Amino acid sequence: MEPADGPSDLPDDFGRIGLALSGGGSRAVAFHLGCLRALHKAGLIDRISTISAVSGGSVIASLYCSHPGDFEAFERRTRELLRSGFLWPSIATALTTLEGLKAIATFALLLLDRTLALLARCLLFPVKARVQGWTWLRISPVVRRASRTTILRRTFSQALGHRKLTDLRPDRPRLVVVACELRAKAAIYFTAERIHCWRYGSASSVGVDLAEAVSASAAYPLALPAIDQWMMFEKKGQTAAQRVTLTDGGVYDNLGLSVLWPDRDPTISLDVGVHDRIIACRAGDALDVGDPASMFFPRLKATFESIFARAQNQSMKRLYDLLDAGQLKGFLLPYLGQLDDRLLAPPVDLVSRESVVGYPTNFSAMQPEWIERLSLRGEQLVIALLAERWAESLSAFSRARPGPTPESRGEAD
Repeated sequence: MEPADGPSDLPDDFGRIGLALSGGGSRAVAFHLGCLRALHKAGLIDRISTISAVSGGSVIASLYCSHPGDFEAFERRTRELLRSGFLWPSIATALTTLEGLKAIATFALLLLDRTLALLARCLLFPVKARVQGWTWLRISPVVRRASRTTILRRTFSQALGHRKLTDLRPDRPRLVVVACELRAKAAIYFTAERIHCWRYGSASSVGVDLAEAVSASAAYPLALPAIDQWMMFEKKGQTAAQRVTLTDGGVYDNLGLSVLWPDRDPTISLDVGVHDRIIACRAGDALDVGDPASMFFPRLKATFESIFARAQNQSMKRLYDLLDAGQLKGFLLPYLGQLDDRLLAPPVDLVSRESVVGYPTNFSAMQPEWIERLSLRGEQLVIALLAERWAESLSAFSRARPGPTPESRGEAD
């Protein structure tokens, strides 16, 4: 999608804008809601060409790019979903549908299969060289078609109106939902047109639920099983079936920036065109010192978080490098953990960093006051950064100061 006509006084050479929405569960949904609201107020949301989204960011991006009606209707629906959450609806789905029984049966079958494989490896260890070609010893033929993740997929599907990838609105930015394919150690991109992975090629998106892309992107590996399925890919005129293992897109790129880099080779994977400016909304934790990790699971969690933090910091540094190299005209980095004293012109009522960074990154129900607090911080940061870095985009909007939201005015949804 090409940028729509924006503010009349926006410079002609302002360029194409790409928006990246990070992961972070419902916290990310609320924070990104405020970021989108600020861009809507500033008149910039219609200038965005592509939205690349990961995990929690993919939930709100999919809703924005598929929900009928105007921005206000989208915001009301988002707040409604945040209040109800996705955890308890998923538990209800597990208890009241066959999906829960299928998940239990599949897990039991997979456990039995791998237990037998382990016993076989132990028994055959003396003749290991003779059975190396027996793939069952290391690869289970059981495809995990039902799990906690597929239960969550049903919840997402209901929230998104059971829409397909091909139902994404053509008048909204092009949506790219990012997941990680564990076999290829590569990103897999879900779009309305095709599903892309540079290792496998592309697959048809016809008939694919939007919720399938979102649940794959949000399958946080420490809590949710990967999606295990077969897909048909076409590459260089050849079609082949591939068994894919899809997990949280944040494992590959938690900021969702990979598809927006201006120097990526479009002949290898997904081509979204060149973006002159990037807005990267980051809803992750601030880099505070945590508790000692002396036992295995806390140590594993701390290791996982360290890798995430390092990767995100490298992505943020690359934004500066691309700007210095002249490959970007500018970027904004609205960051939940932003140090407040680094803002040049913060609003007097700024929602402080300390009041929000501790909110958990799960999909539980969110109290209205937290929705208001997280979303308002997102809105305030975007407006403050626009004023600092892209002042020319705000001149027609009196610098688009954050105003009262429907909830703060007491309006009903």
